[in-house]
Amino acid sequence: MHRAPNCRTSVPRFQEGRPACKKIDFCGSLPSRKRKNGKRWFIKLEKGKNQKIFESLPFRERNIVLALIIILLLTLLLGFMTYKEVQRERYYLWELARSEGLNIAFSIQALGPKFILNENILKEILLLLKKEEVSYIDICNDKGLILISTEEERGERTIQIFNPGKINFVNTQDKKGNRVLQVIKPFNLDINRPLDIWKILPIQNSYLVVGINLEGSYLLLSQTRRRIILNYGIIMALVLLGIYVIFKLQETYIVKKTLNEMKVYTSKLLETMGNAVISVDNKGIIKTFNRKSEEIFGKRREEALNKDCQEVLNLNIEGECIFKKCLLERENINQEIILEEKGLNKKIMEVNTSFLTGEWGEITGVVAEIRDVTEIKNLNEEIARNKRLTALGKLSAGIAHEIRNPLSSIRGLAQFVYNSFSKTDERKEDLNTIIQEVDRLNKLVVQVLDYAKVKELELTYFSINNLVNKIVELFKQEIKNKQIRFYLELCPDISQIQADEDQIRQILMNIIINAIQAISEKGEIKIKTEKCLIKGGSGLKLIIEDNGVGISEKDLNQIFDPFFSTKEQGSGLGLSIVYKLVEGHQGEIKVESKEGEGTKFIIYLPQKGGSNFAEDISGR
Repeated sequence: MHRAPNCRTSVPRFQEGRPACKKIDFCGSLPSRKRKNGKRWFIKLEKGKNQKIFESLPFRERNIVLALIIILLLTLLLGFMTYKEVQRERYYLWELARSEGLNIAFSIQALGPKFILNENILKEILLLLKKEEVSYIDICNDKGLILISTEEERGERTIQIFNPGKINFVNTQDKKGNRVLQVIKPFNLDINRPLDIWKILPIQNSYLVVGINLEGSYLLLSQTRRRIILNYGIIMALVLLGIYVIFKLQETYIVKKTLNEMKVYTSKLLETMGNAVISVDNKGIIKTFNRKSEEIFGKRREEALNKDCQEVLNLNIEGECIFKKCLLERENINQEIILEEKGLNKKIMEVNTSFLTGEWGEITGVVAEIRDVTEIKNLNEEIARNKRLTALGKLSAGIAHEIRNPLSSIRGLAQFVYNSFSKTDERKEDLNTIIQEVDRLNKLVVQVLDYAKVKELELTYFSINNLVNKIVELFKQEIKNKQIRFYLELCPDISQIQADEDQIRQILMNIIINAIQAISEKGEIKIKTEKCLIKGGSGLKLIIEDNGVGISEKDLNQIFDPFFSTKEQGSGLGLSIVYKLVEGHQGEIKVESKEGEGTKFIIYLPQKGGSNFAEDISGR
């Protein structure tokens, strides 16, 4: 069957009473209209305000809202397209049924009066033209009374003609309840002369009625509707799946991006921390080792990561690594630990540990924050030493003044008695011993008074390298009986410094004397000068190192105290005076020593003396 060409008749709906489709208008600003009690009311959406509300939602909620909007619009669009497709198919089937009925009607009319005016022939023709989808073919008069029909039971029945003289299309049902489209067409015959047959077959002003069975069309329409709905359902499912996949990929991307940003942020945070941060898993394998850890332990990150903590780190308590101790005892450690690494200075570490836990609270490792408090401890000791030295200086000065006058009287009287005896008198030897001891005591009193006295610096420009050379040449003459060699590494870039030359000479001589006395018979003394950076300007670094007997750990913190000495004949003021003179130049002195290996003195001085520099020696 084909569509009837140039058909412009209006098409009624298959099902009566079906509500008409409402027209939906979408506006750019989405003003929503609704009916309430027969009146229209409006919901006005303010763009700026709602946009702010939308933007204030969390990212995930915004995605859900956006997805719901897309799904709603997609559902409406696919629903509308499904409806239009079903309507188009309905209209197409309607057109086929109508065209079929009209084709049969025009075919009957085209037979001419010779066949139509014979009732028997007409009935046979009607039966021949009746197809499977045609329920009946009738001829009725202008009153609707059926005159001839292919179905005997329809004889003498009356049908309703809504538009007389025109083609009518009427939806009805046959006796079996099947839906039928009645095509009612006026029966126009071109007869020029009157015939007596009109008395036998009164068909003038009659109508040809063709009943097209619509059940097959409705079945086809139902199948088409299901197919269209299924197709659009599959499209909808695929689109929803695509939206879901897109949002999941976007969410995965956002999660990965956020995790990467957090990882980078955490990494930067760890790298910029002033304390060492080290973490291990529950097997003691190092997983985190930040930049400060590299500085403290003198190891590169690659040397520590994924290695056993006990093999890499020398952080032990009672011979056991603190990390493994925490994991075994299930207790945190918060205490100070002395770190002694080969090739590194002894350091005092403040260690605080915490447990790393998993999702269910199980322990998965240990993280330790390690703070190098060596400088703080040294500073506290230096402050305490300064207070102690000041108090001792004042006390010593007071005692020295009180002792000096009686010593002068004792020496004068002893000298008088000594001169009054004859040369052969044996008592002169005893008096001479008294005079020598008094002189020794007086010398000590002078040293004490000299230590307690605040001396003003007499600043001059001189070459520190030349001064070192002169002092070394002087000592070489005095140590001929010992096999001691001097090794000098003098930086040629150091031209001159501004300082009190006599005091710098005294500093060098006192330390070198101690180094010579620390070497029993054979050894070496290294003297090195180099540049260093001090806050506020350039500085000088003096290193004097010997391989003598060294200083025990218990004595190391007392060597700058007045009257402390490990020598039998020592006064205990030599290094105290050195410390005070260095301090007077706004400098700093450090000592490193191991018993039986030797001692190293490190002196930092500003290149321009007398300035109040806050010392910040780089590389210490």
